Amino acid sequence: MAASLEEDRLHTVLVALIELLDRVGETGWADALRRHLLEVEEARDRDSPELLQYAVRRILRLSGGMGSFADLVLMRDRKVLPEQNEFHSLRKQLFEVAWDELR
Repeated sequence: MAASLEEDRLHTVLVALIELLDRVGETGWADALRRHLLEVEEARDRDSPELLQYAVRRILRLSGGMGSFADLVLMRDRKVLPEQNEFHSLRKQLFEVAWDELR
């Protein structure tokens, strides 16, 4: 299936978030997003809108509950990292793009 603009944005934002999280040492979250990225890529490779919807819904569930991805603050030595602003922007973009994908 040819990737639409929204799918390209989803891939781009996921990759940017993974790279940022790896850079600041949040490897657990980076690995989790890698698994979601693989699900999105598999859905595209199989040309399966159903699998893509499933993968996107799983991404949206990252923001649910205490201790979720929505609560993550990038810190080191009890100080917020300068990358927090970039992270906040990318995290917001991820959820906006994912919601758009469901429409």
